[in-house]
Parts: sequence; structure tokens; C-alpha cells
Amino acid sequence: MRRYELVGRRDIRLVTDVAVPEPGPSEVLVRVRACTVCNRSDLAYFHYYGLREHCSQSCFGHEIAGVVEATGAGVQRVVPGQRVFVRTPLTTGYAEFALAREISVGALPDAVPFEQGALLQLLPLAVHATRGVRLGDRVVIVGQGPVGQMALRVAVARGAAEVVAVDLDDWRLERSSAAGADAVRRVDGSAGQLAAVGADFDVAVDAVGTPTTLNACVGLVRQNGLVVLLGTHHVDTHVTVDLVTWERKGLRVHSSAEPLDTARAEALAVAERLAHRRTDALRLPDLHTHTYPLDELPKAMEQLSASRALYPDAEQAPYDGPPPETLKVAIVP
Repeated sequence: MRRYELVGRRDIRLVTDVAVPEPGPSEVLVRVRACTVCNRSDLAYFHYYGLREHCSQSCFGHEIAGVVEATGAGVQRVVPGQRVFVRTPLTTGYAEFALAREISVGALPDAVPFEQGALLQLLPLAVHATRGVRLGDRVVIVGQGPVGQMALRVAVARGAAEVVAVDLDDWRLERSSAAGADAVRRVDGSAGQLAAVGADFDVAVDAVGTPTTLNACVGLVRQNGLVVLLGTHHVDTHVTVDLVTWERKGLRVHSSAEPLDTARAEALAVAERLAHRRTDALRLPDLHTHTYPLDELPKAMEQLSASRALYPDAEQAPYDGPPPETLKVAIVP
């Protein structure tokens, strides 16, 4: 089969004679029909391979939709021929086939195209990240890239009384309004503009993952408020915070990571129900903006790399924001 491999910094290579993997116990082999590029992880791995240790240890190409080709011993939730999306695979989705644990595979609705189904990988992540949002809460989400957009949709579904979406880009914020944001705030990314977004929110979600956005969220929440780490700190892996402020405000914090299989299974189950019963509310077509064939993965990486988020917070970047009119890019074998 054909498969792209990340072999060095900004170096991906198409291999055409890779053996199709065989599923072991509790594993599922998926014929990939689409794999969306992760705007944060995949791009960080691509640009920081060899510079950040974790960038060579994780799966490059992990947002998959396809059809179950075969199952290993003990698999019960899915069967060959079934349409599925994958939360986190064992092998890259930039290939004709990918291997995943059964616990990471969700049922894909028939009405959802594979190119949009692949980005459902974000849904269990958003479900888990927003687990602290309660009915009637005031929520601010800093960053309206794909994962911030999905968190917005889930916060609305959880019954937040007010959701404010914050971003550098007016085009993205238009989609935030259409998805249910009560208000949108266009900022330039500076601490001053972020601080002016408001105050006394019950929950502040950092869907970017920079020192500036994390510390801004600390200022936006009320006493005993909740700060959610949703945007992964792939670039600035060490972040300085004022612990006196955290202590005085009595803040709570949690990440979006699912450290245990029980949490992973719970989030995936909720995501499956939302995907099947609230498909229209997810507005997946708004998130899927481009499609490339597998051979053109380098072109997709080039397009998505025109982003301010790929540079350290304190470094002068050649871009003021995200790539224009771009959210999720799907790669199709």
C-alpha cells in the first residue's frame, strides 16, 4: 500500500510498497477514505521533528474516516464493511489502510461524507474538554480553529447560557456565530486585547495553546472558575504562570487529554450519539474547507503552514494569523 512517513524536520516521504498491517486482538484495520490534517499536532510534528522530543513519538496523521476492512480477536463494537471514524490510530492515516484500537473507533453516520467524518476525531476531544461546563455557565473560548469550533458546538449543546468566541480571524468568527456563539471578539492576539474580552466567565477554554492565551484565560474567569487546556502546547512546551494569581482566585484546571481508557470510551460514546442525533448542529461542512489527494499531502502541509500558531509566542512570526479561509484540510487516498 501507499503511505506517507514523517522522517525528518519538514521531510515527509511517500512509500509505495508498505505491507498492509494485520489487526491483533482488540484492533481494527480501517481502509482509509479520508484523513484530515491536524492544524496543531501534525503541523507541529512536521516543523519541530528533532527539535521537540514528543514530535517524533506520536502518530502523524491521526484524524481518520473510512471503512472497517478487518477486525482482530475480541472486537465486538464494529464489523467489516462498517463506516467509522477514528479518534487516535496506531498507524498513520496518510495511507490506504490504518490500524486502530477498537476503543478508538466510532460509528460514522451514513449521511456524513468521509472528508467531514474524519474531523469527528475532534468531537470526543471536545466532549472531554468541556466536561466542566454546566447548564447556565458563561463560557469563553479563545481560539476558533477546528478544535475551538468543535468545543463551541459542544458547550452550546451542554447548555451554556453564554458562549463568547475569540479569534484573530473574522472569517472564522463568522462560522462561530453560525454555530451558536452568542458573541464574537476579534483580537490581534496581544495580552491587552485578550484581557478586554470580558471578565467573570465561569469557564475559559484555551483552544490555542500558547503562554499568552493560557494566561489570558486565567484573567477571564471568575473566582473559583475553570480554565481548560484544550490547545496543545506543542511549540511552547514550558509555560510560566503566576501561581499567586491562581491561588488567590482559587482556580480549577483540567486538560482535554483522556488519560484512561474509561474516559476515552465515555467521550467516544457521547460523540457517537451527537454525531448520529445532532449531525446538523455540528455544522461539519463549515469546518471542512479543502480536499487534496494523498499524493499532494506536501501541498496541504504548505498551505496550512502559513500560520502564526507554529511560531513560539515570543518570536516575531511572518504571519499575523491563520491561513486565510482555511479550517480542515482532508487528504483522500
